[in-house]
Amino acid sequence: MTSESLLLAILIVLTLTLLLAGIATAFLVTTMRGMRAEQQAMRRAIANMDWTSVFSSLQGSSKESVRILDILDKRLQKLEVLEKLQISQSQFKQQQGR
Repeated sequence: MTSESLLLAILIVLTLTLLLAGIATAFLVTTMRGMRAEQQAMRRAIANMDWTSVFSSLQGSSKESVRILDILDKRLQKLEVLEKLQISQSQFKQQQGR
């Protein structure tokens, strides 16, 4: 192989490498522009969002949670009363059995 053909081969490899790097860069640039456009669209959507409906929904679910917790608290209090009654009855039976 002569030096001219070696130089030509190196030049072809470098040209192909440069071409592939250019294509990859163009692909990355278009991808980044698309991502930026999506990000801006999302920011606009969030800025224009009706937050009152979101907050009212959260408020409604929190009220429902408080109502459920109140029900659970009342049931727990009833269970505690029943437990105390059962303990006192068993103690009363033990005292009568003596």
